[in-house]
Amino acid sequence: MSEPIGSVTVRTSPTRSRLVLAGEVDMSLAEELSAAVDNVLALAMPVDVLVRDVTFLDSSGLSKLVRLATSSISRTRLIEPPEFVRFLLEVTRMDEVLDVVEKDPGFPDDDPSPDVVGLGSQRDAV
Repeated sequence: MSEPIGSVTVRTSPTRSRLVLAGEVDMSLAEELSAAVDNVLALAMPVDVLVRDVTFLDSSGLSKLVRLATSSISRTRLIEPPEFVRFLLEVTRMDEVLDVVEKDPGFPDDDPSPDVVGLGSQRDAV
């Protein structure tokens, strides 16, 4: 399998988790995204998904977002979705299970370094 052109990063704080998606979120990123979704669901806290820098989203990425939205302890927030992502949410009716947030509200304890990178194998104390 070729190297993914997209990326997924997991950030955690004492009160929230955040997935940061960028680039092409497609089948090449499916395994990594699935592991990231598993990680944030296991933390059992509210989840934000920052999608501002997503350039492509296919059905494999959408399916992981559906799993996250339907399994999370609270409504998942999709932060700053590009127009094409909004369109996909509307036609798939995912906008009924996700909250769309226009402007990034920031992240608790925001600092420039992520807590978890890639598959979530590295993690700082929360």
